[in-house]
Amino acid sequence: MSRATVSYVLNDTPNKQISLKTRELVIETARRLGHVPNPQAKALKTGSSNIVLCIVPALTLGFVFDRSLDSLTRELGSRGFTLLVHRAADRLDAPTVRDLWAYLTPKLVVTIGGLPPSETELLERHAPAAVVSDYGIVEHHRIGRLQAEHLISTGHRSLGYVMPADPALRAYALDRLAGVREACADALIAAPEVATVHDDLQSSRAAVAHLRNAGVTGACCHNDDVALMILEALRASGGAAPQDLAVIGSDDVPLAQLELTTVALLADAVAARITKRVLDRLGVADEPHEAGEILRLVRRTSA
Repeated sequence: MSRATVSYVLNDTPNKQISLKTRELVIETARRLGHVPNPQAKALKTGSSNIVLCIVPALTLGFVFDRSLDSLTRELGSRGFTLLVHRAADRLDAPTVRDLWAYLTPKLVVTIGGLPPSETELLERHAPAAVVSDYGIVEHHRIGRLQAEHLISTGHRSLGYVMPADPALRAYALDRLAGVREACADALIAAPEVATVHDDLQSSRAAVAHLRNAGVTGACCHNDDVALMILEALRASGGAAPQDLAVIGSDDVPLAQLELTTVALLADAVAARITKRVLDRLGVADEPHEAGEILRLVRRTSA
């Protein structure tokens, strides 16, 4: 049979009068031969593909954003799209972005997990498709406020903020720090003492020593991973929480349940909001629904 007939059947082209017997023969033959459609050829013809490209920074996202990726994969798959995740090894630059487009013609580009605004703008300038960012889904400024307000409400008048050294987390960290500073200013107390940590106990010990020497009694930590390291470093120096240093984190990871006071980042609500933003941009969203509150203070023994 003709090449055109085969193409019509395999692409389910509408308004073509092809008999059921012919359709079944084409589909069975394609299955027997292991035929797989060429996505590059389809993209050349239509100008885009069914691929949604998700770019994440080169760090472990953690369970909250991992849950968002799971939700996106499931919801997009049910609508005929494929989510392809690209973990940016280093800072995105124009050549790296152009290399991506040499291999892919995505329907949509999504950024999740703290891609810096400058790199998001670079994508928007060069991407062959619209770019959707998760920025603003989580109110990072409010996380810092909630942390500081809790410590202030329990009597602390000298606060610290423990910031991660990882540049991929800097945008979120600065937003949270701004929230802590704002809460301190509202309470008419000094601005928080800032300490920066790497992913090691030695760095956390230095941060604890710095904060305690500065007279800090309550530490707002960028996230639970940082907070748990600070707690361990505090113990290693002979101190205890909250007597010697109250410690509060953010996210409410499983290990936090042992003792860590934290601002819980409700994973399912975050995932629902990110997924809805992407589906809205694709024009395939279901009926609108309210994702609910995404932040909640969880009080435990560390602060």
